[in-house]
Amino acid sequence: MESCEGRGTILAAENFNPDRAAAKLRKAMKGIGSDDRAIIDVIVTHSNSQRQEIKRKYRALYGRDLVEDLQNELGGHFEELCIALLEPQVAFLAQCLHEAMKGLGTDEKCIIEILCTQPNREIEEIKAFYKQKYNQDLEEALCEESSGYFRRLLRALLVCSEEDEGGQVDLERAERDAQRLFDGGVGRLGTDEEQFTRVLCGGNGPQIRATVSAYERVAGHSLASAVRAEFSGDARDALLAIVHCTRDRSRFFATKLRESLRGPGTDDATLRRILVSRSEIDLCDVREAYAALFGRDIAEDVAQDTSGDYRKALLRILQP
Repeated sequence: MESCEGRGTILAAENFNPDRAAAKLRKAMKGIGSDDRAIIDVIVTHSNSQRQEIKRKYRALYGRDLVEDLQNELGGHFEELCIALLEPQVAFLAQCLHEAMKGLGTDEKCIIEILCTQPNREIEEIKAFYKQKYNQDLEEALCEESSGYFRRLLRALLVCSEEDEGGQVDLERAERDAQRLFDGGVGRLGTDEEQFTRVLCGGNGPQIRATVSAYERVAGHSLASAVRAEFSGDARDALLAIVHCTRDRSRFFATKLRESLRGPGTDDATLRRILVSRSEIDLCDVREAYAALFGRDIAEDVAQDTSGDYRKALLRILQP
């Protein structure tokens, strides 16, 4: 696989001209039908901050809302992808959480993927946007849709997101916390759930990473294996997401992408969410992790599972 410059696949376009980009989009949607290739050329080749400027310029030049025009012209997964790319990152993730809790049933996979993988700063911004957009506290919404230990985990993640990610890693504390996890898990009959909550939802990524490493020295097995043995259901999946992301975030997302593409049908919501949200952060790393884990090119798998302009846009996102 070719190397990527930087960690994201979408970089800020050089010689950025929002007037020209807005004009190209307007031309692509005038008349009967739409020039989907031109739409992809603009939306997928500019960074998110540039896309926000294009949206503002489009309204200033034509007195029209770009998102509404695209919704009127496009359809299906291609439309959903284009609209997702036009949202600011925080707004997109808040919307994903809202959609995960709408109607009958709850998409716990989406909730876990977002809350267990985002830095504290991002979660705080998502909470603020969610409150502003939906007039409800995110914690309140999640508590209505979850129960038991999984609910307590989610609440802890939202509270701990207020803590600072900075500061020195305390290796002695990591050793103590690792011992507490062992004593509260495989080292006793039953599970001390609150010890796992306190340590793994503690809000400081580097500190948790040190604890995960220390656990292997203390216990002689991985913390992930202990979580699998001690927990079940959504709580297990959430704790595993925290552990895996702490050790290697790219491998976590690569695994989720593989799951979205395996078996009958495609989990388009997960595929779209990961590619959009990681496109400017570490999608290059995720591609490389996918190849290393599964011996496959993610672009080839996406091409096999999708079609039309939706496929073209997804492949452009994956292209460094």
